[in-house]
Amino acid sequence: MIRTALSLAGLSGLVVAFLAVFGGMALLTGSGVIIESGLRSSVSTQRLPGADVIVSARQSIPQKEDLPAALPERAVVPGSLVAQLAAVPGVAAAVGDLSFPAAVLPVTASTSGPVTASMSGHGWSSAALAGAGRKVTGTPPNTGDEIALPYSMERARIGQTVRVIAGGTAGDYRVTALVDAPGLYFSDEAAAKLAARDAGPRAKTVDLVALRAEDGVTAAALADELAERLGDRYEISTGRARGDAEAPGTAAARGMLIALPASISGISLMVVGFVVAGGLALSINRQRRDLALLRAAGATPRQVRKLVAVQGTAAALAAMAPGAALGYYLAARFGELLVSVGTLPGDLPLSYSPLPAVAAALLLSGVVRMSTWGASLRASRMPAVAAVAESAGEPRTPSRIRTNGGLLLILASVVLSTAPLLIRTEMAAVGPATAALLAVIGLAMAGPWLVQRATGLLARRLPPGLSAPAWLAVSNTHGYALRTAGAIAALGMVVTLSLSVVLTQTTIAKASGDEAAQGIRADATITAPLLGGIPHGLLSDIRATRGVTAATAFTTTTVLTRSLALGDDSRRLEPRPAMVLGPDAEGLVDLGIVGGSLAALKGDTIAVDERAGKLGDHVDLTLGDGTAVTARVVATYTRALGFGPVAVSRDLASGHTTTGLDSTILVRLAPGPSPLPALLKQWPGTVLSGDPAAPEMGRPSGEILVNIAVLAVLLGYVLVAVVNRLVATTTARSAELTALRDLGATPRQLRTMIRWEALVIAAAAAGSGLLLSTAPLTMLSIGFLSRPWPAGPVWLAPAVVLTITVVVWLALAIPSRQMIRRA
Repeated sequence: MIRTALSLAGLSGLVVAFLAVFGGMALLTGSGVIIESGLRSSVSTQRLPGADVIVSARQSIPQKEDLPAALPERAVVPGSLVAQLAAVPGVAAAVGDLSFPAAVLPVTASTSGPVTASMSGHGWSSAALAGAGRKVTGTPPNTGDEIALPYSMERARIGQTVRVIAGGTAGDYRVTALVDAPGLYFSDEAAAKLAARDAGPRAKTVDLVALRAEDGVTAAALADELAERLGDRYEISTGRARGDAEAPGTAAARGMLIALPASISGISLMVVGFVVAGGLALSINRQRRDLALLRAAGATPRQVRKLVAVQGTAAALAAMAPGAALGYYLAARFGELLVSVGTLPGDLPLSYSPLPAVAAALLLSGVVRMSTWGASLRASRMPAVAAVAESAGEPRTPSRIRTNGGLLLILASVVLSTAPLLIRTEMAAVGPATAALLAVIGLAMAGPWLVQRATGLLARRLPPGLSAPAWLAVSNTHGYALRTAGAIAALGMVVTLSLSVVLTQTTIAKASGDEAAQGIRADATITAPLLGGIPHGLLSDIRATRGVTAATAFTTTTVLTRSLALGDDSRRLEPRPAMVLGPDAEGLVDLGIVGGSLAALKGDTIAVDERAGKLGDHVDLTLGDGTAVTARVVATYTRALGFGPVAVSRDLASGHTTTGLDSTILVRLAPGPSPLPALLKQWPGTVLSGDPAAPEMGRPSGEILVNIAVLAVLLGYVLVAVVNRLVATTTARSAELTALRDLGATPRQLRTMIRWEALVIAAAAAGSGLLLSTAPLTMLSIGFLSRPWPAGPVWLAPAVVLTITVVVWLALAIPSRQMIRRA
């Protein structure tokens, strides 16, 4: 039976199925690698390789029937835990570790030399667990004006004086030691003060406790002992998991690795299923006559379906291994892209195992099985005589159920497109995205009927003097609607998804950026990325400078909350960006206040989007480090798209961010020359910008680029599949072209007919794709930009149309040229 099945399919039919499964296997395997990395990957320890066990606060909040909610800010543990753990049997040493931003500056403002990039500062006791064999030269820093530098720092030497900004505080330090470890090391007392652990909400706390086991005690045994004593209050890490404890953003990055493939999984699975099913259906459609003859010779319907299943299985098995290899390659390149756009830490590696390939193989096996069953069902069930008669041509009447279902889906997509008119938040983008998917599915289902009606109408309105090749091209497209509808639907999907996904992202980014720019009432912004944040004292100096009329500092954090805005799931904690503001932001940050005032943003208070609450409400929040608070709403505003749905007071966020430093200063200046350049010469590492928009707000995230890159891979897969499909259908027209030559058609006329067919197919695909994407993008633009056209690259639509036109022309013209010559 296997030999019979393969001979029926022929090489071209097997190639069609092979390429469809090959690309699907690559996409699904690559997505599986990313998801597995989000579940299993961890950062290798950098500073504390000598620690056998690390005890830290949990950096996520468990959620019932859902993934844990990651905490983006460092959660701390009480300092008393160090002595408690040191007394546990089997512990040889226990060290409380602190981390805070630090950078080495020129000794004086006039001294030349670069500012080092922001490093991390630590207490000297942490160096004891920097690992066996780590080199240390000199004596430990014991006083508040002493420091140890890493060997890797250029021109570092013992005895020199360096100027350092650590934890936002500038000071001169004498170098007493050089260490073979990353970071700057201070005395433990100085480190506690610089990390703001001597007072305030984080007084007498440490970031983590690093433990070294006694000789003869394994890390696993010590971890088990600690788990019995501590329960589930803390995270106990050994092995590679120790690196996660050092880097508090790792949990959030892993969650992003899971969320990104999940956000595009609907499109990916739909595209893969569409292409695989279409490729197998095309291969089987070419065998209708042979299958009909088998039915006439006595083959049962089950035997026919089994023959077809063998063909699909053979093509799938041949494609899975190379497809999986390509999937692992794509995952590696995708990881590099995530690192380059800043959405993934460079030291968080991807995890590779056979599991993604196995899962993709099982999933695709099911898709292939269902596709072959559906494609062969009609041929296997028809009476033998009717099957032979129908095999002479293709069915002329598309299925009414399929057509009506497709039209209903297209209508539903129009209804969903109105979501941005009702909800003006980033969640409104779900409506147009879902509408685009429904429209594409509807086009695939109703495509044959739409092609028949459109080409029939066109055929009746052709001018009398039209050339014979053009008339034949339109008539062929009309008469063989099922043959061309699949290609038109696939190409229409390329146009619809390209425009909908990209322009939805750019439109929302444009609206967000415009709203943020309108809300910042400043003449200049000051940042200090090399220092880890705005240093203490800079804001006071700016306010005291002649020519400065107002100045305020702010930062951004993340809070987790339930049901803060319309459309949110009240049972799930969702991370939301939040500005940290004080009363002095009044007049410099205009959130579009409709109730209350930013001047009341003191103590445990917040301001929220007007759709999320009203004045006087008490809202339960979880701050970025996991601290649960109840805050009172003292202001409501309208510019949530540009500034986020919540703004928390400086008092509420104090002590609950990783660095404790502001990220930006907004300055309003009096008319005349700006005094800021001269002032900032005394503050090396600061950056002055005349852009009035806050750097953190209203800027498109790296996820836009990531989504566009993934979309490009998906649509490239679709285009390859379409080319494969068109080449296969063209090579199957040998008898048709021979008959036309016998009727007197010249090779030139046949080539012209093929070019006209390519033009009709490309025009139908471009027109349907543009039409289906018009409603979602128009509604989105009206809702977000108050105009009917979206924001984004103006060249995108003509570029996509030109691409599919060239693809169709090459796929039809090249294989048909040799066939016409032979005819």
